[in-house]
Amino acid sequence: MGLGVLESFGVLFDLIGFFWSKGGWVAFLIVGLYLLWILFTLYNQNQVYNKVKWISLSIDVPKDNEQTILAAEQIFAQIHSMHAGYTYYERMVMGKQQMWFTFEIVSFGGQIKFMAYVPERYRDLLEAAVYAQYPDAQIKQVEDYMRNVPQYNPEKSYYGIWGTEFKLKKEDAYPIRTYKFFEHQASQVIVDPLAGILEALATVKPHEMLGAQFMFMPVEDDWKEKGRELIKKLKGEKDEKKKPGLLSDVGSGVLRGLAGIATDAAGDAEPLNPAIQEYEPPSKMVHLAPGEKDTIAAIEASLAKIGYKTKIRLIYLAPKEKFRKDAHTALVGAFRQFDDISLNGLKPDTKKTWTSIHPKFFLPLEKPFIDFFVKWRKKRIVRYYKNRKFSNGRKPFIFNIEECATVFHFPLINVKAPQVTKAETRKGEAPINLPI
Repeated sequence: MGLGVLESFGVLFDLIGFFWSKGGWVAFLIVGLYLLWILFTLYNQNQVYNKVKWISLSIDVPKDNEQTILAAEQIFAQIHSMHAGYTYYERMVMGKQQMWFTFEIVSFGGQIKFMAYVPERYRDLLEAAVYAQYPDAQIKQVEDYMRNVPQYNPEKSYYGIWGTEFKLKKEDAYPIRTYKFFEHQASQVIVDPLAGILEALATVKPHEMLGAQFMFMPVEDDWKEKGRELIKKLKGEKDEKKKPGLLSDVGSGVLRGLAGIATDAAGDAEPLNPAIQEYEPPSKMVHLAPGEKDTIAAIEASLAKIGYKTKIRLIYLAPKEKFRKDAHTALVGAFRQFDDISLNGLKPDTKKTWTSIHPKFFLPLEKPFIDFFVKWRKKRIVRYYKNRKFSNGRKPFIFNIEECATVFHFPLINVKAPQVTKAETRKGEAPINLPI
């Protein structure tokens, strides 16, 4: 048996030697140079990223806030100007990368705070965008609340952890249910989609922390190309890029000739009209159901707005002896209100990021593997939540500014969650005759 294994390795080495002698070393050289290039690029990007100074901001809006969610959409539109549009050389050689920011809604023992985490050089941009819509807001720099949370260790950490990330149910081009569809038609009152999230956060016990992290990176309009292709597919339009080639032309000509011979042989039979037989409508829009037309209209409206790469992450922390397994249930359920069966929706990524795993076949056999992956996921979710690096976690999805404002905005005046921290005083203008 041992001799057979040695013979197998000998055959393998002979094949490698033959491949190498026939110029295979060139392929190895190309792969090696490519890997070195990737490592060089990652090194440069890390060097540049480590020089970025990040700050944590607390944002409080007045109690009698009368702004609509459209104000939040305008905030996202203004902050989108942080998009840099670096060239290939700047990204791959100089290590520059598009910056991002996070908005966070966190409940500390039931006290809800609205936070932002942003590069210091973009602080003025974020504050200007918020003050433009909420002149009486109070924004102040605070210490990062995750700074003193130690990295999770299954054996030594004093706290228990649960977390997950969200993903879309369909392609990015399909929009979620946005705030414009949360209005009662009869009373014309908008139901704040944030109300359910705030109520879930308000149920947190004094010793617990429950947070929702929204990461946004402004992007170019390239993502809209897939959306336009999807619209053509739903409409049943022909792909103009796929023109018939020479062989197809010859084939269709032969078929027409055979059809003509068959017609002559039939005698009095009515001649075929190839032009009529081959005609197909430019699209099937006329034959679509009303619901299908509404879906296409919603996608077209979504593509009309600028977008962000987006990640949504949830986390729950509590002392191990007081850890509640169902504390996150209401918060996860609150995100179901953004679902639209004919369009899109958000769902937790239970396969890769959810920090609990259910057995699939037989628990005693699977338990060692489940325990290992659960501990690994818990350490990873804490690290990702603390670092807030956009490259960490699952692949981002695209939200336009209307969708961004739907999932994150400041509560409307009709939201009665008393635990939300709000600005108690208004800012007043200085007297005109104030001496300088």
